Amino acid sequence: MKENIGLWKMNQKRWRQLRVPVVAYFELTPRCTLDCKMCYVHLTPAQMGDRKELTTAEWLSITDEAFQAGMIGAVLTGGECMLHPGFWDIYDHLLDRGTILSVNTNAVALTDEDLARFRKRAPAAVRVTLYGASEDGYERLTGRRVFGQVMENLEKLQKTVRLKLALTLTRFNKDEFLDMARLAMKLKIPFNYCFDLEEPDEETNRHCSEFDLSQEELRQIILEVRALSGVPLFQNEPVTKLPPRLPDDPACKGTICGAGRSSYTIRWDGKMVPCFSLRDGVYIQQVGFQAAWEEIKRRTDVLLRPVECETCKLLPACKGCLLVRADPNHPGHCNPKICQETITRYNLGITTLEKTRDPLPVEDGELC
Repeated sequence: MKENIGLWKMNQKRWRQLRVPVVAYFELTPRCTLDCKMCYVHLTPAQMGDRKELTTAEWLSITDEAFQAGMIGAVLTGGECMLHPGFWDIYDHLLDRGTILSVNTNAVALTDEDLARFRKRAPAAVRVTLYGASEDGYERLTGRRVFGQVMENLEKLQKTVRLKLALTLTRFNKDEFLDMARLAMKLKIPFNYCFDLEEPDEETNRHCSEFDLSQEELRQIILEVRALSGVPLFQNEPVTKLPPRLPDDPACKGTICGAGRSSYTIRWDGKMVPCFSLRDGVYIQQVGFQAAWEEIKRRTDVLLRPVECETCKLLPACKGCLLVRADPNHPGHCNPKICQETITRYNLGITTLEKTRDPLPVEDGELC
């Protein structure tokens, strides 16, 4: 696996150019042990209706096809991916292929048997999302009083695997976020913080407006978190104007990240999509893996990029996602709301244009 990690780091840009599908995100289930107020995917059985999760046999077949197509790295996620009855079969099958494998979990339902299996065959990383710093905090956001249970399992995981934490920030846990950061530092577990959350699937009946923070609230919290390690907010020259609206440019097309170029997501019901943000996809059961990938490439190639982004000096400080930056009412142009949000964050010192070695990074979408 170490050899594959080195191979991945050296060649990821080249693979994007060649359109080789080397990274897969496998969303095994929408079911979860928690009921987080901001989750973009969690569904109840009633919400799932007649839709079925892929079976273990289907997942194994898909991973074989993915490997043949060039897969090197994979992330098992959900919902809570470990709830899928075939989790360990899928996990072992991927490791048998030499896959750089990461697991996303909330660490609630881990058993001693799970820990023993991780100890015997460790993944590249286990990434645990932290939602609070107390039982009350967890209950406010997730509906469950499982903080103590998560802490116990984190301690066990820390002795077993390479562990990472993701600190999810919403209006429901903003008062505990500083304590969450202190806790991560005390545990000496590498962490990042996530505040640009996905718009939930329509069938979840959740919406970003219900859990997002204002930019000023965000600034205050990040200011406090960064101060824990003695890192100040960035000092930027203020920007006052939105970028001017430019003429249409039909040639400004295609993703600039890995989505649809070297990576993809397969959702719990078998739909291949470019990523968790770009959800227009193709069902593998209907056309097969390779045909689905070819269609995903075609669809991402014709997506209009906001033309204003091509020359905007604030682009390094902006949200990276093509879909989020685009104006839904004017394809091929920036969303003024996102532009203003970027200017506000930049002026508040939350973001900057230069690459930094921030010890408390924002979520960066890395594989492992």
